[in-house]
Amino acid sequence: MMRGHKSPNKGDKQETKVLLDDWDSWGTEDEDSDCGTDYETAISLTGYGVFHYWLMFVCGWANASDAVEILCISFLLPSAECDLELTPARKGWLSAILFVGMMIGGYIWGSLGDTLGRRIVLINAMLVNAAAGFFSSFSQGYYIFLVLRFLSGVGVGGSIPVVWSYYAEFQPSAKRGAALSVLASFWMVGNVTVAGLAWAIIPHEIGWTDPASFQYNSWRIFVAISALPSFLVAIALVFMPESPRFLLCQGREEETLSVLRRIYYTNTGKDRASYPVTSLQVERVSPHIVVQKQDWRSSIKECVNKAGQLFSPALYRVTLIMLVINFAIQFGYYGLWLWFPELFNKLEQYHTLHPNHTASVCEVVSVDLSAVKELNSTATNFCTNTIPDNQVFINSFIISASAAPSNLWTILHMDKLGRRFFLCFSMLLSGCSAFFIYLVNSSTMNLILSCIFGAVSTMGFNSLDCLGIELFPTSLRSTAMALTLVAARLGAILGNLVFGYLVESHCAVPILTVAGLLIGGGFMGLLLPNTTQKPLL
Repeated sequence: MMRGHKSPNKGDKQETKVLLDDWDSWGTEDEDSDCGTDYETAISLTGYGVFHYWLMFVCGWANASDAVEILCISFLLPSAECDLELTPARKGWLSAILFVGMMIGGYIWGSLGDTLGRRIVLINAMLVNAAAGFFSSFSQGYYIFLVLRFLSGVGVGGSIPVVWSYYAEFQPSAKRGAALSVLASFWMVGNVTVAGLAWAIIPHEIGWTDPASFQYNSWRIFVAISALPSFLVAIALVFMPESPRFLLCQGREEETLSVLRRIYYTNTGKDRASYPVTSLQVERVSPHIVVQKQDWRSSIKECVNKAGQLFSPALYRVTLIMLVINFAIQFGYYGLWLWFPELFNKLEQYHTLHPNHTASVCEVVSVDLSAVKELNSTATNFCTNTIPDNQVFINSFIISASAAPSNLWTILHMDKLGRRFFLCFSMLLSGCSAFFIYLVNSSTMNLILSCIFGAVSTMGFNSLDCLGIELFPTSLRSTAMALTLVAARLGAILGNLVFGYLVESHCAVPILTVAGLLIGGGFMGLLLPNTTQKPLL
């Protein structure tokens, strides 16, 4: 935990006091704390009402819009196959390139969020996401589309770590677990939204479809509309305040009090002057930060320094564990999740051609591969876009909605059962369900296991989001989220590439790899400290 105080003998020289507290001593007060009300008490006195619910809606849709932007690719793959000349390997790269952008953007934006502020960084990240996503819909070739999806990923990568830090810092500790679980549940809202949009738009013959000229057909319209939520969230954030916890960490006490009075007024309807807090315990005061504006070189240097602090003796152990768990859960989730629509499409095609046959997922994709090879050997210049059957969209919609019960469970019990319980329970169950997907031999069984996989994975993500916020101090929170998400994006990238290259030729390899990583990550979760209902560092 980082703490600093003004030194009257050193003028503008920053003095930082590093407290290497034992994890079990969290929540104890520093004897050297400045006079005034501590932040936890101050935020609790603002009440909990309209402001927090509006903040939940805006930040929730920021989270949902990221889900829409990530998952829209999985729905357009069959429809864009000919327009973009997609091979299985190209499909894998198209799914993976977004995560490459997220990996780069997440670290850059997340670090800047600890330096420049949560709100301004979040607004810019959402605008980059919206602009790149919208303009990618006009792409006529594979490589331009790939580059623009990469830029969209840069925006998504920035919004995810910052929105969690921003939202959490408005929450009192007694309600933070439930509040973060509600925010996490908006990922399901994004899943359902993108599935519904795909179902409503892609199967219809709308737009321009002349292959000899500019094309703007249904799947491109779907991509453009998928960028709209990010833009609307950016507009809404313009009217929201900066995180009071961040302002206090920067030594900007008066601005912090102004934000707290605004929250108090919005929640209670009482006059701002009646807010009972008049001074705060300033946890980190640096005259260098307060008085001077940093140029971009100083900001970059501070970002690098903050990343280094995550591997200090007090934090390196938990940082490394979080890196491994994030890699494992996202390799498994995105490796399977982004390929579900494609797998369902192949199952529907197989059962249409062979209505009385039963076959496992791996047998179906291998048969499909042989058929494609035979077709290409006899008609190399012939290609037709495949509009997925309605059942494919229905299945995706059902899988997305299946996360609702687990989201509700985490909202109600995250602060009772604890973060570690949900993380370990989720990863162990999702690993087992991923293994059984390899064994199923019918569409119905595949759908049931896919629903179980999606539902139990949701609990893991919700608990991991809470832990990512609570395990690190305010001055390092966005940087920590960004760094752990770099490992997560590497997992997602490799998951997509492994599935892209091997799903049709060695189907068992990616599925069994997913199962092994998820189960191993679940056991590693037991090594993390308990953060339930403890004040933010």
